Amino acid sequence: MSNRIGSLASVCALLTLLVSLGCGDSSGPAVGAGPDDENQPPETLDQRRARWMTENAGLPHGVPATFELSGNPIHISGKGRVQVDSGVLTPGPLFPDDKYYLFFADAQVGAETGLLVLEGQRIHIAGGTLGQVEIGAVKTRTHLEDGTASPAVELSTAGATGGTKPQVTFPEDWSDAKSALFFADAASVSPGNLRLSGFTRGVLVTATGNTALPGSVTITSARQMYWDSVSHIEVTSSTLEYGGFALGGKVSEGSLTSPALAAAPPLPSAVMGREAKITVQPGTVRSADTFRLTQAVTEPGLLIPAELEVSYDATPLTLKKNQRGLVPVIFREKTLRGQAVLSDLQVTGSGKEAVRVALGEVETTVEQLWDTVGEAGIAAPFLAVPLAIATPFIALGEWLSCVFSTCPQAFPVWMETGTVSRFHIIVQGALPPGSYGADVTLTGRNYAAFTVPVRFTITE
Repeated sequence: MSNRIGSLASVCALLTLLVSLGCGDSSGPAVGAGPDDENQPPETLDQRRARWMTENAGLPHGVPATFELSGNPIHISGKGRVQVDSGVLTPGPLFPDDKYYLFFADAQVGAETGLLVLEGQRIHIAGGTLGQVEIGAVKTRTHLEDGTASPAVELSTAGATGGTKPQVTFPEDWSDAKSALFFADAASVSPGNLRLSGFTRGVLVTATGNTALPGSVTITSARQMYWDSVSHIEVTSSTLEYGGFALGGKVSEGSLTSPALAAAPPLPSAVMGREAKITVQPGTVRSADTFRLTQAVTEPGLLIPAELEVSYDATPLTLKKNQRGLVPVIFREKTLRGQAVLSDLQVTGSGKEAVRVALGEVETTVEQLWDTVGEAGIAAPFLAVPLAIATPFIALGEWLSCVFSTCPQAFPVWMETGTVSRFHIIVQGALPPGSYGADVTLTGRNYAAFTVPVRFTITE
């Protein structure tokens, strides 16, 4: 969005209604905490935001911690990496014929190289390695929903980008594989002397012909793997590396410890963090080493408090009837310890009907965990922390009307530790001519409420 704002800056400069349209100018004096030296001139919002970013540069986020949790099931979301040397590949049914296909592009099998196609619901890694695999989601369980014992760890591959799918002529008895490949998702793997067994049939398609394969095959190397998005790798144990993650589920026992916490916290049902190595076994997840804890959800609520510092441009707006203005507000999560979560947004005052705030999407890793566990019908306590708030003051559809003015930036519902950014309060000149005031109050689940006063005049 920031690139779009920059590209529209020249357009805004040409508009005669610059002030009333609110083209995102942040050159006015910032209201809020400023430099310690009172002899310094007042900061603009841009200057203050730059100072905040400089102050945060290079500092660690989160607090050091370790955990070991047990439950059935427990899910992990986030993009991770793992070495896969054993396990079972379980392809999902591919559209449109619901066939269980697995494809390897540029697969070297013996002296030939081509597209390797395998069909089967459980294909075993019998030797060699699948190599480093990018993982998008993990599920660990001890039992199925009906109570049947079924210990397993399921690793779902992350969608890979780049490269093109092979274009080959399939044998007549594999004609439906062409459509399946079109709808298949890429997975980043690096197989080495990978021996697979247990598939029902297979074929290697090359430029010079096709080779039918028996129930096992050895892949010396391959460029890419393709299969359905619901496919997964089933293993008995694995240690994954994450830059950022969120985990949670039906946690029954365990502990979360950190020297930065004054006391041992209650059992968490969800944990978020960075820079982690996580060992996963059926029904158990634990940190293989110290990681950076950024938030956790326990029975009382969010574990780590956050603190927001806010500055805004207090210059009153003057708008013509039905024109729009933007009040820029900068903010930062000051502690660099805990993610900050919004609880409520309210607007009061005589001009409240003209004032709205855009709210941003929740960070992908957190949203995926909430969606996965919620859709599975798991009674996890962390789901009591909603990722959306109910209020009439949320801006909708503003991005459709900002072609010739600044697109409003949104305030995050779930904010990462140490975030330094901005959002806009949107004022629409939809009231009768006159002078109005409104107070915009945002309240956090784990940070103090703050209020931004907005003053504006609407003319004919």
